[in-house]
Amino acid sequence: MTVSATDFVCFLDAPACLQPASGGKGARLAELLRAGFRVPPGFVVTTAAWRAFIAANGLATQIAELERRARASGPGEWTSVLEALRALIEAGAMPADVARQIRAAYARLAQAGPLSDGGPPNPANPLRVAVRSSATFEDRAEASAAGQHRSFLNVHGEGAVVEAVKHCWESAWTDLALAYRVQRGGNPEGIELAVIVQQMVPADAAGVLFTVNPVTGDPNEIAINAAWGLGDAVVAGHVTPDALVVDKASGVTRLEVGNKEIMTVPAASGTTEAPVDRERRRRAVLSAEQVVELARLARDIEAHFDGPQDIEWAIAQEKVYVLQSRPVSGLPAAPGAPVTGEPVAPGDDDWPSVDQRPPGPFDLWTRAVLGEVWPQPVSPLMWSGIPVIIGRSIRYALRGLDPRLMRETRLVGRFYGRVYYNEGALANLFAEELGLPDSFVSAVLGSQRPIDRDRARGFRPVRFVQGVPFLLGRAVSQLQTRRALEALFPEIDRWVAEFGRQSLERLDDRALWAEFMVWVERFTRAISLQAEASSVGITAFTLLEWLMARWLGARDQALDLMGGLPDVYAAEMGPALWEMAQRLSALGLAGIILDNEPMAALARLRDMPAAGPVIEMLDRFLERHGHRCPNEGEWLNPRWGDAPELVIEIVAGYLRTGAGADPREGMARQRRRREEALAWAGARLDPVRRAVLRRVLASAQHGARLRDNGKYYYMKVAWPLRQIHVLFGKRWTARGWLEHPEDIFFLTHVDLERVLAAGNPEAAGLNLRRLVAERRKAFEFWSTVAAPEVIRGDGRPLAPTMPAAAWGPVLRGIAASGGCVRGIARIVAEPQEMYRLGPNDILVTRTADPGWTPIFARVAGVVLELGGQLSHVAIVAREYGLVAVVNVHDATRRIRDGELIVVDGTRGLVHLDASP
Repeated sequence: MTVSATDFVCFLDAPACLQPASGGKGARLAELLRAGFRVPPGFVVTTAAWRAFIAANGLATQIAELERRARASGPGEWTSVLEALRALIEAGAMPADVARQIRAAYARLAQAGPLSDGGPPNPANPLRVAVRSSATFEDRAEASAAGQHRSFLNVHGEGAVVEAVKHCWESAWTDLALAYRVQRGGNPEGIELAVIVQQMVPADAAGVLFTVNPVTGDPNEIAINAAWGLGDAVVAGHVTPDALVVDKASGVTRLEVGNKEIMTVPAASGTTEAPVDRERRRRAVLSAEQVVELARLARDIEAHFDGPQDIEWAIAQEKVYVLQSRPVSGLPAAPGAPVTGEPVAPGDDDWPSVDQRPPGPFDLWTRAVLGEVWPQPVSPLMWSGIPVIIGRSIRYALRGLDPRLMRETRLVGRFYGRVYYNEGALANLFAEELGLPDSFVSAVLGSQRPIDRDRARGFRPVRFVQGVPFLLGRAVSQLQTRRALEALFPEIDRWVAEFGRQSLERLDDRALWAEFMVWVERFTRAISLQAEASSVGITAFTLLEWLMARWLGARDQALDLMGGLPDVYAAEMGPALWEMAQRLSALGLAGIILDNEPMAALARLRDMPAAGPVIEMLDRFLERHGHRCPNEGEWLNPRWGDAPELVIEIVAGYLRTGAGADPREGMARQRRRREEALAWAGARLDPVRRAVLRRVLASAQHGARLRDNGKYYYMKVAWPLRQIHVLFGKRWTARGWLEHPEDIFFLTHVDLERVLAAGNPEAAGLNLRRLVAERRKAFEFWSTVAAPEVIRGDGRPLAPTMPAAAWGPVLRGIAASGGCVRGIARIVAEPQEMYRLGPNDILVTRTADPGWTPIFARVAGVVLELGGQLSHVAIVAREYGLVAVVNVHDATRRIRDGELIVVDGTRGLVHLDASP
């Protein structure tokens, strides 16, 4: 039996609903219902209704043309086109026969009464239903389209159901849904939309489950998320649910109870979020019996569909209902599988790089340190040079160790589009050569690498003593490195000034490449010296903490002694931009920035004599810091000097929320705090210990300052490198080899060398336009995928081993900048969201580089998922007197946006749900 052109509705228990006209989601629910699973009763508005609507309103040609225009314009420009598309559907009239069948089906569904009591229908209380999309391209194994279209819950009344069906159709043309189809090559003419209408489940609890562990890919584990009320808050990520992992064979369950502060509940129409009473927030949602039933349900549905499933479920009156089941896409590999374990990126993701080495037996990859430098996926051009640059800097710092191990060790890798450190190989190197414990590298880097306690190697005194000559040699060398790095700073200033005065256009391509190689050597030297000099500061700070704890019982005050340091260049940015905002306000020019786009605002300011003082301040800022920007490790991103309107955008953020407190006052308070801590310690020590402490402190302070200023200068060396590539991009675009100048960043240095050697891409056997297009697909794909913290040597993600207590009301991290502050948590992904931040807010983000520094002057505290005590964030936070905790696992998920929290930067704690 098939659905005819006049059958616009079919009930889920009818054989007709198994047909493609029900869409992916509808057909699967119909199949589950027929197989005996408890699925809420309902019906499907078939794709025939969609076609009838399009035909009745004459929209086919217009929709196809508008979608083609949206695809051609690209994500940054298609919003207005999509708005026009949705407006067409909204204005369209529902065909009378389609509306009549939807109303009749709704009335028939209501005759059975609501699920809550099974009683007869109540005219005074119409049946509540959920209305959800079911497109023909949804719920497939290769592309689930999960979350791409809208659902409407708690809809009641015949007219409201008809309107909700139209709204589901509209949601196929949101930015998110179109981006998903474009990414997977969806055909605009092939879009057909069905809609499911089901009785609402008055859920006491709800959630999602995966029949395979989505983090590790382990097919023997079931992952369950559960929260109170309807499941919308879980699916939308508005609540931290209970997280359970159930072993399919043994039934053993690991439970992490989430802080379920809110739940989704029915409103008069639609839904709303309501607070969960305090007693239930930290109580497990599911009983042991319910966990067993959900695990059984997961196994049965997986067996029915013969593959891993993503299942939405709800519990009402002790009955478990299946709301949806779709194939799981983008899984990591199962344990032991001979694949990388990464989701498969479209296009070309196999980018050649220089100095790549084969895998080793001790490989274990983390984002420690490098996650701060490259927090986002890296471009092909950037990646192609990272292995050689980072490899040379590490080998320089560790020269003198076994050269064979150093040659053969693969030190950096790219997974999920990001750069990872081979922390396992480094730990093995230190263990074998110096007798240091496996935990040493994790402690130094501040990583979250789990230690295998059964195989972990502890401290070996004999081997350590044998390595003492090397350590002493390194200590002497590191002191020399400090001096060499500081001597390099004025040289870099001179080199960059000379570069700015020369005309690169006079150089042909090969001469330009030779200029590039000169700067590569300079960049590698700067980053190598900075890396080794940084290790001196890390060692000195570790010793300072030990002395403060042993002699004074005050380890926490070591951070106070490191705050308010002078001459940290990155710390200059916040005060400079604050002063710029203040000057604009004083001159009555703030409206120019607030009422215009940044580029237009800058142009107007430059044309106004009255704005002269502000332009002078901007030019001084760019001269000093123009080589920096957010995510500055990626050369694809324009520097502030290349795009000064980005600075204007930051200043506008200051003005929109008020300039807040003068950051210079915070820096002065931090200096006083440092002086008071030093006086307190000095008064309690004898002269000899006081002298030792001051010597160690001076070394730690100098090391911290040198670490951050060293980064300032190696990014200054990187500026000419970027400028050279920009010029290549312009030249090759003018020749027709590339479509846009920035496409150069989607080639690799291997590609560039091949073209230069051959004279042109055709002679080199390269189609650069096609190569760029395919690599862009992979790069953009990884930007939508979350990256794991730790990856095993076989390429599979390693789930973090966090103790249950870590998921309680107190989150633990690394103390980075002392003090204690209460404020509203603001989850921020990019610096462009700074307008959301106020002076009493806590910035919560994954990681931050120097480009985020201007934001620090606007907030009361910082919580980061990555970083260590000598990371950039920690150093600058201490300069600003800003309370900071770093290395808080999964902070952006476990802290809710808008939640009141307390950040204890002295003990490295974040207290959730803080009462005023």
